[in-house]
Amino acid sequence: MLNEIMEMSDEDLFLKAQEIGSYKRKINTGPAIITGACLTQPHCNHCKWDSFKSGDHAFSQKNSLESVIERGKLMESIGVHRIFTATGWMGHTIPADYPLYIEALKAHTNMEVFGLFGAIDKESLKALQSAGMDGYLCGIESPNEDIYKKFRPGGDTLSDRLKTLYDMKALGLKVWSGFLVGLGETKEDVMKGLEILKDLEPESLSILPFTPYPFTNMMGENPANPLHWARTVAQAHLYMPNANIFSDSKVGFYGKFSELTGANGSYIFPRKE
Repeated sequence: MLNEIMEMSDEDLFLKAQEIGSYKRKINTGPAIITGACLTQPHCNHCKWDSFKSGDHAFSQKNSLESVIERGKLMESIGVHRIFTATGWMGHTIPADYPLYIEALKAHTNMEVFGLFGAIDKESLKALQSAGMDGYLCGIESPNEDIYKKFRPGGDTLSDRLKTLYDMKALGLKVWSGFLVGLGETKEDVMKGLEILKDLEPESLSILPFTPYPFTNMMGENPANPLHWARTVAQAHLYMPNANIFSDSKVGFYGKFSELTGANGSYIFPRKE
């Protein structure tokens, strides 16, 4: 089945992906950042948060429960259905107060709440689930180990992330995953990545285009080819038709290509004036 999907023409592939997406509920999502701090050493070579920190030194500071609740209420007021609490990677065991942020958002909003803390151990997932967390977002960056290490030379490994994904599946949490496209992966790499994801029975997928950010080690790399990226998203959509497909590129350079994929999920990043 996957081989046939990979060989489909652009026209047939995108038409089918849009047909599948037309029956799905539209979902808006966005982040509530607990802290921009990160223990990964050396830092990820493509980390957009490092780029943000270069212009905003306060980005690494920890946000209070009150400010995260305020953020959640703002997100809900502008039509966000799902919020993900996010931090840099703080190790395999989460800080003890992270479940409090989940509890607070569940108590003060009606949104789904997901976590985004990198590869973490099963006990941490259980603690977050007990606090009311609906699901967990953990991408695999790349199914190709060499490309993964090019992105992430330190911190959690590809194996670590896969273990976290299978742990969350075993716990009955909603699985949200994906990978980046556009840094030399082969057709075989893409197929391997899609097969890994399908085995996880994901509730949601984010197949995102590699985008270089200023003041990162990979800022000189070319961004992902938009057609290659859109085809990969559409291929994922056909291969896993029950998953929600999220795109963070619905405007700008990739916007028109995103429309081809049938993605039903959008990222929203409101900023305070």
